[in-house]
Amino acid sequence: MPFAGTNGGVENPSPPPPAPLTFDQLREVLDLSLRAGQLMLENGANTARVEDAVEQLGHALGASRMDVFVTPTGIIASDTSGVEHRTRLLRIYHSGIDLNRTGCVLELTRRAAAGELTPAQVREQLEQISRQPRLYGLGLTTLWIALACACFALLFGGGLPEVIATGVAAAGAHLLRAGMGRLNFGRITATYLVAVVASFAGLQLANLLGARTSEVALLSPVLLLVPGVLMVSSVSDLFRGDTVSGMARAMQAFLVTVTIGAGLWTTTLLSGVKVTPFGAPLAPLMLSVPLAFITTAGFAVLFDVPRKALTLSALVGAAAWTTRTVVLALNAPPEVAFFAGGMVCALLAEPLSRWLKLPPSTFIIPGFIPLVPGISAFHTVIDLASADYARGTAGIVRTSILIGALAAGIGVVNALRPTPKNAGR
Repeated sequence: MPFAGTNGGVENPSPPPPAPLTFDQLREVLDLSLRAGQLMLENGANTARVEDAVEQLGHALGASRMDVFVTPTGIIASDTSGVEHRTRLLRIYHSGIDLNRTGCVLELTRRAAAGELTPAQVREQLEQISRQPRLYGLGLTTLWIALACACFALLFGGGLPEVIATGVAAAGAHLLRAGMGRLNFGRITATYLVAVVASFAGLQLANLLGARTSEVALLSPVLLLVPGVLMVSSVSDLFRGDTVSGMARAMQAFLVTVTIGAGLWTTTLLSGVKVTPFGAPLAPLMLSVPLAFITTAGFAVLFDVPRKALTLSALVGAAAWTTRTVVLALNAPPEVAFFAGGMVCALLAEPLSRWLKLPPSTFIIPGFIPLVPGISAFHTVIDLASADYARGTAGIVRTSILIGALAAGIGVVNALRPTPKNAGR
């Protein structure tokens, strides 16, 4: 028998191991662990975080061993205790973005690991989390999205007509997307329709208000559709060696981006407007930094970031934007500037996540949105659809390199820190 130590020269035996779970108890442990993983995966968590949470909760509830494999569309898990084991596959059919809900599930797993919750309490709290409303109502979220996209219009040199047109179009687009979500439209179909409506409304309103650069109002409203969560999750998965999930999420992000571009191209066909390429921020640094702060805050509200992290996530986005802008001002290559911006975003997210006990993605996902070269990607799709293959091909290469540099900046930091499983032990 092993011994824990001594007390005044008398050896104290370690406490006996817990009794093995029964077959039915193992089934309950597996059901609860998978339910926690389902809530996280449906609300934007990456596969590494989901695997760690499922395993941690299973151990906390009494399983002696947990084997977990997560993909973007399913979870396979097996738990063991004594000679009994159970295995189950859970398919994921819905996906969204609610970083507050994923944070609540992680907090629940930490409490269960500390022995504060019984299985019955875990089940009750998981169901409460699944039913809890978003932190920010539809009206407030719509207002922030309108403000964020209007700030994008200012960042790219738009005047008052472009700002007003962008804000109104973005607000309408968000309300349309929310309504289509309640009607269970497919993601690609909804993205295309919202992109058409947002870009066409922005363009027409800008022309009505006498805008000088109406293409700014055409492109800025659709930036709310940028697949930021998919991009960050794919980078995280790829840098930890999970090629299947990483490539699947990267392909989803690519399809969404192409769909947005197709919506913009449709608007150009309907309106007959010729979009003039632009990509470099036109606003001065002293103005662009607070604009980047507001933009990041708007997307943080859209992603339902917990209130205690809202201001900090906006600061992370402003810092990453400032870094990229300063590096560009020093005549460094754009790839270096995007890499530096991504690194700053991830480096700031790490200590903040430990301080507030939230996933780093709570700060990284909103923080890197202002850096995404979405305008360049949309121009590329429009060029290819317009049969300008030379410029379109050049745009593919340029956009891919910039996104790769940004992803590498985030991924390098993720690769240098311990994985969640190692970090928690």
